[in-house]
Amino acid sequence: MSKVLFTNCLLTRPAVEGEPRADAWLLVDRGRLVSVGNGEPPQELAGERQVDLRGKRVLPGFVNAHTHLYSALAPRMPWPKTRPATFRALLEQVWWRLDRALDERALRVSVRLGLVEAIRHGVTTVIDHHSSPSITEGSLDIIAEEAHALGIKVSLAVELSDRNGENAADDALDENLQALTAYATDETVRALFGLHASFTLSDETLEKVLEVLPFETPFHMHCAEAPEDLAHAQELGYESVVDRLAATGLLRPGTLLAHGVHLRPGDTALIREMGAYLVHCPQSNAHNRVGTADIGAMLGDGVHVGLGTDGFLSGMLTEAQFARDSGVAHGTLTPGRIGELLFLHNAAIASSVFGRPLGRLDEGEDADFVVLEPTKTVLDPEAKVLRVVSRGRTVYEDGQVLDLDLADLHAEADAEAKRLAERVAGV
Repeated sequence: MSKVLFTNCLLTRPAVEGEPRADAWLLVDRGRLVSVGNGEPPQELAGERQVDLRGKRVLPGFVNAHTHLYSALAPRMPWPKTRPATFRALLEQVWWRLDRALDERALRVSVRLGLVEAIRHGVTTVIDHHSSPSITEGSLDIIAEEAHALGIKVSLAVELSDRNGENAADDALDENLQALTAYATDETVRALFGLHASFTLSDETLEKVLEVLPFETPFHMHCAEAPEDLAHAQELGYESVVDRLAATGLLRPGTLLAHGVHLRPGDTALIREMGAYLVHCPQSNAHNRVGTADIGAMLGDGVHVGLGTDGFLSGMLTEAQFARDSGVAHGTLTPGRIGELLFLHNAAIASSVFGRPLGRLDEGEDADFVVLEPTKTVLDPEAKVLRVVSRGRTVYEDGQVLDLDLADLHAEADAEAKRLAERVAGV
């Protein structure tokens, strides 16, 4: 029996309906949402397998629109005794050393841990931005394998950059192209073409990419995250990072631009006109001390702004609260608009990446939803995740992710983080 009838829930679909539906039901068949209703389900459904959700809130499964699964072990590793003084120093002394130290074992554990933490926080779609320059070949397949095993959707992209030399850049080019072909028709894994950031990419490297990549292929990259990115573009004679991306053919429909902290006048119009998306990562921006993106202005200019964690393991509700508090504090955002990022725009981003409607809990879509304890507000970060359903399959319930032994996973992650820290010290 493939059909499952989920009954007795407070159905909340911010992208579809203004108000929640009490005493709602959802019929799922072969991973898709077949129908939605209120009250007593039709008599013809009486014989279907039923799951009583006992009045709990149901929301569309969350989308993390930009993250780095390769960094999931980092919180278990020692931080430098002296904090790097600049953003560039932070990259060079911490993150670029960590990604070069990854081997296949460390990467697999990091990805599994990152995906499990995503599921535990109600995320059913992860849009990943990967880097492991010492083992680029096959790295995206590892991420795909782990996502398939855990039953959630993932978007793949490996950062192409000049920072590790020409051979590493060529490896990233090949890995992106391989993934674009291998997962072109996969229902749960898709690929974008990954770039690191404008300031680590030469014109020659970009020309090499553009020679082999069809125009309809979108990119996933960091954009104007820190002053260094803006200064580099201006040294090359461009008005801004976005100006360089537009001039070189990188600003394409469906392209994901992460951060956007240091945009210049006219950038938002270019992003909007080209049909690209910007992904706000407020916790990361604060942690890295790069500034606060003017999200209110971007939304006012018609830019589709999504929400991502940039490698932070906390859930999307926590990220949304941080976005609200930091945005309001800096006078850039009204609290009521945060839901647009998390529900409307992240759904649009996921739909663009996977080529079909997602993230709204509309009939015909994948049955991806999270069951939460009801709270006064939809965006309450304290709401407890009780169940996560991905393509109609319960992947998390009562603190358990499928049949994984979470204690074993965390013990393995601790051991692997220790080993990785030793490798980082030798890089």
